[in-house]
Amino acid sequence: MSELLALSFDVEASPSITLKELRRRSGESHLAYGWGFGWYPGGENVAVAIKDPTSQGDDAMTRVLRDWERFRSPVFLCHIRGKAKRIAQGDAQPFIRSYAARHWLLAHSGDLSADLAAAFPLGPRAAFEPVGRTDSEYVLCWILGQLHAEGLRSFGELGPERLHEWLSRVNQLGHANLLLTDGRDLVVHCDASGRQPIYWMRRTPPHELTRLESPDLVLDLDAPRDPHRSLWIASTQPLSDEAWEALRPGQTIVVRRSAPVWSSEPVASARPAAEPAQAADAASAASVRRVDDGTQATPQHLSAGRPAPGPARARDERVLSVVHETVYRYTEAVERSTHRLRLRPVSDERQQVLAFELEISADGAQRSYEDVFGNLTTTLDVMVPFTELAIRSRSTVRILREDPLHVKSPLRRDSIPLVWMPWQRQMMNPYLLPPELPETELRELNDFAMSFVERNDFDLLESLLDMNRAITNDFTYLSSSTTLETTPFQVYSARRGVCQDFANLLICLARLLGVPARYRMGYIFTGADYRNRIQSDASHAWVELYLPWIGWHGLDPTNGCQVNLDHVRVACGRNYRDATPTSGTIYKGGGTETLTLGVRIEAAG
Repeated sequence: MSELLALSFDVEASPSITLKELRRRSGESHLAYGWGFGWYPGGENVAVAIKDPTSQGDDAMTRVLRDWERFRSPVFLCHIRGKAKRIAQGDAQPFIRSYAARHWLLAHSGDLSADLAAAFPLGPRAAFEPVGRTDSEYVLCWILGQLHAEGLRSFGELGPERLHEWLSRVNQLGHANLLLTDGRDLVVHCDASGRQPIYWMRRTPPHELTRLESPDLVLDLDAPRDPHRSLWIASTQPLSDEAWEALRPGQTIVVRRSAPVWSSEPVASARPAAEPAQAADAASAASVRRVDDGTQATPQHLSAGRPAPGPARARDERVLSVVHETVYRYTEAVERSTHRLRLRPVSDERQQVLAFELEISADGAQRSYEDVFGNLTTTLDVMVPFTELAIRSRSTVRILREDPLHVKSPLRRDSIPLVWMPWQRQMMNPYLLPPELPETELRELNDFAMSFVERNDFDLLESLLDMNRAITNDFTYLSSSTTLETTPFQVYSARRGVCQDFANLLICLARLLGVPARYRMGYIFTGADYRNRIQSDASHAWVELYLPWIGWHGLDPTNGCQVNLDHVRVACGRNYRDATPTSGTIYKGGGTETLTLGVRIEAAG
């Protein structure tokens, strides 16, 4: 059987393929091999396919795959080293057809019964007819004919369940490992007999291994513009010693922009994360989630070892008690200093402060006011020498349940770009400007943000929720791995950080899409039963997005959830410096400073 390879990137990429020298395999009497390679230049709906049904070794055609760096595409579909069923260009794979203002590609490994035409007739006036004589091309014509007859224009409109049913019916007539794409969705079907397995894996940056290899080819992923690309790859041969997962016989997977969005069978790496308020029902949840266009939302899961939200309770409110203690110690006495404290939680229609105490060990003049961002702020001027300054706040807060972010505008389907009235944009301008980074870095971050938009068919809410979950899944929570000066691009490149880094990254991505975003500092209740309580032992950070028909709504990219009963809101701003809990200036004395801080948060009722 021939070898298949499929690649799905989050952003357009330029992989390099080197076909190894042909060799005679056991039981083969000749070396009539062919290969084919299809892609969508620039991520458009127009596909290009190059193929050679009689390749005998290294030549001008194979050198194109290895040396031509101009083809950039989010999807690549390859048929490699297949013994030609007929040595003719019309019978070489992958097959390409035009329908519904897009090109469709199919590659097939296996043989189907001679009764294929009887089981799947094209009809006397077929909209699509094979150019060659292979069963593989016939299958593509039949699928497109069915779509045309029903007025469907993409796999998304058809729905993955029905597509899986069609492919399973075809599979009943023989062996069928199938790769299909409409330029947007990559569909992989594994033959039900298990005669030739298909292996897959999802690779995320940073890539320690960029050269993948099988007995038949070498795949290089080291193009200068591609170090930060995520990749979903399927192959009939594992291309490395990494942990590849085999599709089950008869299984179909649909992938979009490097993320599996639907599977006919649950897989460990395609389970959705439960929101904090839904965790109790997670055991009975489906492995994928429906969305409005008939496709599936990107399945996500919390990464192993990532701090998780606290135990969910089916209630409309929660009362939490928070103790936040910060202690500064100095090797020399501080003779004069000023301090700014943002420790009092927000009190509004969704959160009520039942009690608040602030204790400061050093005497000084205090003044409380509301800063420009609406934060309740206390300033402290100290003119009495001290070597230790302890600041302790105690809060009791009632949090009311907030509707999750799935409410669409009653006036229209909200899509990107989000349209603002001039006066709205003027008011939101501080929350629409991305950080000052080199233009090349902002362009790459914009491409990354747009990959979620493309994956979710420009749906605004789904794109934002997908980004929030993706940061949880694809980035590693690693304490002390960054500093306050770490930029969103550095977090994007390294794929690691802490809560403030993930918040800064999501803020940057949202602003590049024209969605106002601000930094929120507060606390998160993780409960006593979770394996990692690092977030509840310090202040926590997340993102709030402004949508015209909802207002400000919180997303927690560290946990991949929406903000609700587990989060206590304190201060907000454009970035960390606008919302930092404690800050100050020492005018005289101090020497070396040592900082100790801790947070204790408990359910009070």
